[in-house]
Amino acid sequence: MADDLIETAPGANTEPPVLLLQGTGGTNTEMLNFGRRLAPQSPLITIAGRCGTGAERQYYRQTAAGPVDAEQVAAAAQWLGAEVTRICRQHRWVIDELVTVGYSNGAAMAAYGIRTGDLPGQCALLFHPLWLATPQRVQRQNYLAWLSAGQRDPLVTVDTVAQVATDCEKSGVHTTLFQTGGSHMLTSQEVAAAKDWLSENN
Repeated sequence: MADDLIETAPGANTEPPVLLLQGTGGTNTEMLNFGRRLAPQSPLITIAGRCGTGAERQYYRQTAAGPVDAEQVAAAAQWLGAEVTRICRQHRWVIDELVTVGYSNGAAMAAYGIRTGDLPGQCALLFHPLWLATPQRVQRQNYLAWLSAGQRDPLVTVDTVAQVATDCEKSGVHTTLFQTGGSHMLTSQEVAAAKDWLSENN
């Protein structure tokens, strides 16, 4: 099953590999295209979530009606970490230089995995991440994270993204919070800002 959820795209082995984590209902093709915009020369890896199918696919079940299943989130983070490590070793991509890019549900998963230490690497781009509690926190002193929030986002407020940033900082992560006047959909302004930040920090 895992192989059906994973796609890669080649790049220069001298560039950091990029892990792409989707929002709810995202597709591998969308994420690979997005990753190529952000990091034109990097090898790309996209791993879809295992919960739901089609437009309901997620890394963990996220509904307005009920609480998040902490065990499901922990298992997803461990699985993502193991899969991306396996893929990087298989292709001889430098896992310690991994850049993680996530949007919404995928960004929440990325922020969780960074704080728990399940996701390796050195930096992350987190677009509109939801907040997830972590059972434990590891220190990531040299880790960098760029986070974005939309001031009119009805799903993920600026305060929520700021809370994610604060939690990352408690793990020693150096964070940058970028705000747009937009909603939950990504704006060209924040994508350009993310690309510039990544270029400056890699």
